[in-house]
Amino acid sequence: MSEHAKELEPKIREIQERLRKMVAEDHAGRLSKIILNPGWTTPREVKLVRAALESQKRRLDELDQSLRSLVEAAE
Repeated sequence: MSEHAKELEPKIREIQERLRKMVAEDHAGRLSKIILNPGWTTPREVKLVRAALESQKRRLDELDQSLRSLVEAAE
């Protein structure tokens, strides 16, 4: 294995492991259970949470595209 590969491999694995951990924590499932409770929030708070979720989706889209571009460039 080259020195470059030895340096980069742990960084690649760290990203993959962090993504696995995020999925395993099931934030979406937990959040869904919370918001289904009657009277959970006010209309203003719904707007705030909606904006936060939309922001997170955009970040995920950017991360996905960034990783795809990185793999494509490396190939």
